Amino acid sequence: MKRYSLILFLVGSIIVFSFESCVRSVEKVHSVELRKLDPALQGVRKSFSNRQINDVLTWEQVRKPELIDYYENYVFGKRPSFKPTVAYSVLSVDTISIGGVKMEHTEIQADFKYRGRKMKSYYAKFLPLNIKDPIVFVGLNFFGNSTLDTLSTLTQSNHFVMKNAGVKTKGHRVTADSRGTKAYRWPLDLIVGSECGLITAHYADFDPDVNNGFLDGVHGLAEGRVHVRKRNEWGSISAWAWGLSELQTYLELQPETKNSKTAAIGHSRLGKAALWAGITDERFDLVISNNSGCAGAAQFRTMRGEDIEKITNRFPYWFARNFQSFRGNDSLLLVDQEMLLSLVAPRALYVASASKDSWADAEGEYLSFYKSQAIYSLYDSTLEIPYKYPSANESIEFGNMSYHLRAGEHEILAWDWERYIAFAKNRLK
Repeated sequence: MKRYSLILFLVGSIIVFSFESCVRSVEKVHSVELRKLDPALQGVRKSFSNRQINDVLTWEQVRKPELIDYYENYVFGKRPSFKPTVAYSVLSVDTISIGGVKMEHTEIQADFKYRGRKMKSYYAKFLPLNIKDPIVFVGLNFFGNSTLDTLSTLTQSNHFVMKNAGVKTKGHRVTADSRGTKAYRWPLDLIVGSECGLITAHYADFDPDVNNGFLDGVHGLAEGRVHVRKRNEWGSISAWAWGLSELQTYLELQPETKNSKTAAIGHSRLGKAALWAGITDERFDLVISNNSGCAGAAQFRTMRGEDIEKITNRFPYWFARNFQSFRGNDSLLLVDQEMLLSLVAPRALYVASASKDSWADAEGEYLSFYKSQAIYSLYDSTLEIPYKYPSANESIEFGNMSYHLRAGEHEILAWDWERYIAFAKNRLK
């Protein structure tokens, strides 16, 4: 396919943008003329060609596609078109009791194959007894299934993990002593006791969270070990989002969940992945961002907490290489995160922050939530969210949109889950 390059000369720096000719909306955006416009003032309801978006049809045919193109090319990267075969093996099925709540736990091995290459993942599924098609939360975990509970049937991950207080590791691998150490993040008695289900897998099954050149995980499965990466190709966040979609696919193949309403959920970096999964896969009925911060729900232009330079210095592999072009120049990015959140519309959206989480910029997350009503109101003319930053431990709900500010630090706790469950049961009837 023919390629184009555009070089913009800025004071003290040169930024090179490279993209495919098919992305015509992006091509027009990165022009000298449109650079004169402040993208922060254009808003989500004005297209890159300055067209006003006043109805659902124009949003869905004009603005939504160009925003997805832009995020694919300049933030999260474009995934290749590939369809691996998947074989599922049930490793164990148990009726268990956690916190006095009986549930069915199934441990599944998923074996992926593509062009002679292989990858495997382990799914942990928890469902209420005797309830068909329950609401199911779909999320990835940070330290492997074995950290959700002390059950011996939960698979212990062999992948690289980050160091974390409370999780027993050796050489960046979890040990047997780590079993159940992150149970507080996944309150199974609360989730299943509310007649909902959960399916999860270790995020490193789909892409280990380490900068090793995309040789393993789903990148290695799709592209092999010899691959010249373009500047707009997918990073780890897109790979984790792909993993969430694979969990969704599994649920649809099972008779007890094939018609279940589902909620993509993620905390921190996995909150970014949950948002991108919910945008790229409309099978999710609800998308939940918990403390997702920079490149998640937080605004780029507030200049608080983590910014593009900080996040790409530490984790460049999470994103398309093009994203690094905006280091120190966040305002040159032609999107801000109310635009990302708007791409979930009209489906249910929940954004959550923590009062002491300055790195994720809680107020910037609320600002994105507030501004995304511009698109949600196209679908619901009665929607009107006042700009009033919530107090600690306050939650608000307007139609298909909800937000809360939990008192405390960067974390996901039972308090958060109580509100996610109530909102899901209210909206996903």
